[in-house]
Amino acid sequence: MPKLISATYHPNIEVAEFICEDGRHLLRSGGTLPWRINNPGDLTARMVDGLPAPKKARGYVGFATTRSGKTFLIFPDEDAGRAELKANLKRMHGERTIPEAIPDYAPKHENNTGKYIDDLLRTSGIPANRKINECTGAEIEKIVDSIATIEGFHARPETRKETWVAVSRINATDGSQPLPDAEIILQRENGEERLKSDATGRFPPVIHPADRSTVAVKVISPKAKEPVQIGSIGGETGKDFNLLAKFRKWKGVAGSEKINSSSPANKGPVSYVIQPGDSLGKIAKLHRTSIASIKERNGLHSDLIFPGEILFISGNAKKNAGIHRPSPPAPSSARTTDQERSKEGTGKVLALINPTLGRAPWMPVAIAEAKLRAGEVETTLQNKINYHAEIGDGLKSLEGRNNAWCAAFVNWCLMRAGYPIENAGYPDRKSDKARAHGFYEVFGPKEKSKKEALKIRNPLFLELERPIYGAIAVETTKHGQGIHVGFIYAISKSGNPILLEGNQNQRINFSAFTSTIPEIPTPPDRKNRNIKPLRAAKNFKYFIPTAYFEQSKKDLLAPGLDIQDADELNESMNIKNEKPKKSKKPSID
Repeated sequence: MPKLISATYHPNIEVAEFICEDGRHLLRSGGTLPWRINNPGDLTARMVDGLPAPKKARGYVGFATTRSGKTFLIFPDEDAGRAELKANLKRMHGERTIPEAIPDYAPKHENNTGKYIDDLLRTSGIPANRKINECTGAEIEKIVDSIATIEGFHARPETRKETWVAVSRINATDGSQPLPDAEIILQRENGEERLKSDATGRFPPVIHPADRSTVAVKVISPKAKEPVQIGSIGGETGKDFNLLAKFRKWKGVAGSEKINSSSPANKGPVSYVIQPGDSLGKIAKLHRTSIASIKERNGLHSDLIFPGEILFISGNAKKNAGIHRPSPPAPSSARTTDQERSKEGTGKVLALINPTLGRAPWMPVAIAEAKLRAGEVETTLQNKINYHAEIGDGLKSLEGRNNAWCAAFVNWCLMRAGYPIENAGYPDRKSDKARAHGFYEVFGPKEKSKKEALKIRNPLFLELERPIYGAIAVETTKHGQGIHVGFIYAISKSGNPILLEGNQNQRINFSAFTSTIPEIPTPPDRKNRNIKPLRAAKNFKYFIPTAYFEQSKKDLLAPGLDIQDADELNESMNIKNEKPKKSKKPSID
């Protein structure tokens, strides 16, 4: 079966929807819930603030929230579900016997626990006094088989149904940014359905009718206040569509079509920012092109690509070599409106871009800057760019122990991506931007009754329990004082964080640190060797811009960090990184 990469669940119709790597969708209905979601053990997801946030589970591709309100893990196939069930038994109940474990695994308020224990002991043949960790591999398999049977995984096989369908997607954009809460109407033969776009401008997928009829797509006309058809969806092949705003009107354009091709403004290059987990094959399918074409346009000699880099999908990378510092979309709070962008009144359709913001929009800025500077040391770098001066933190030089610039580099990248970096009206607001500790604490507004302003958590940044791609990692002393800062980029094979940072060996480069990071969902490396569980962190705190909070909740559910090697990253991106002959004690930044 083709690889299934993500999944969701529709509780109202009891259908699990899987998305295949080739873009097709698989619908599973009938049978039982464990079968529909490939979860033989009925494993539920850990919830944090009402959202699923599994801490140690592996292999899942989505979540299924049922009408009862419980949220279960969805796995791509039965083998993945069985693997996590075995891992869960050993991790959570390894030092217990079956009679000791089941009251927690299948609590009384949801199950007949006594019968569950009796049935499991009888069908598995495991002695009641044997701990789960003492069982052989074959005995664990018997326990898993018995649990799957008890949970109903194999029940009602005659009702099971799997259907491959064509699915189209619609994105709303003003030509520069995605439009959340845009509304469309889908008109089918048996009725109509109203949909709204999410925060990234995406509408729920539109499943093509099995009878090959079409689905009319309508929007409300701002003048007539009535639905107006702008296009239709159907056929055996799914497509990507974009709704383009034109002076408060809408125009439906298939993603593969040329838009206003007669206009010189639309003949520029189309670029794509590589996201964690991307491959050339995935990107080629997304943009309806070939791997060979992408490699040729970008001068790639292998299939190796790295998150945060920019690929040209159309146009020529060499001709556009001067575009070294992109300006990713700003946070939605700072986004301009279509009306503001259309003051000239030229009547042209706005330029189309990929409406997906992507993860950590500041990372393409940091990656491009690191590649541009190519490991140049601070003594000569400051003659070309001074990050202290760029962000206005009051320091005049990159050189010297008292002029550490790692925080200035991080703030410069955030500023370039449109995120606020200074708390107006706060004491020391400028100098805070030059300090690693400033991402954590700042002096708040001074009250008249106080002689000195009190330290408060920096309201511009939120702390995370564990890192995500692009998180701001603040290295601290044992007393909690920030001494260094950079962006989390990847994880090494030994479980150490790899940061992209400034002022490391007096350069911008990738560096691996010896401190491990909190447990995160981590995929196998390229040789499919599983990584050992990671220990709790002692040296780092992790932050994201407050304006990025909603997206960070989705990032925390993503499959962890890529496994990389810092030296290979520097070499692949032509970043020089000669280490100093003598290590120096880090200065307080």
